Amino acid sequence: MNFSEWLTLVGLVGGGIFSILGWSIWASWWLSKQFAQTRQLVWDRGNILQAGIEAKLEYHEQHDDKRFAAVTNDLWAIRVRNAARDGELLDPRVLTSDRNK
Repeated sequence: MNFSEWLTLVGLVGGGIFSILGWSIWASWWLSKQFAQTRQLVWDRGNILQAGIEAKLEYHEQHDDKRFAAVTNDLWAIRVRNAARDGELLDPRVLTSDRNK
């Protein structure tokens, strides 16, 4: 092999290595950018979903609190109405324990 053939061989091998290395660096940079964009999209959508779920939970908690308060008030109204109807404003055991003193 003469010098010209060696130079051509080194140029081809060096060019191939340089091309592969350059393509690898470019592909790594491109994939990194794609993953960063995808990760940001997932976080954004996740935050939107979380805010929606929290808003719905808060809405239902408020309405549950109102309903439970209404049920408690209704139960007390029924107890007072029954006590007034039956004439038992106090528990009879409380009245008898007061008389024994």
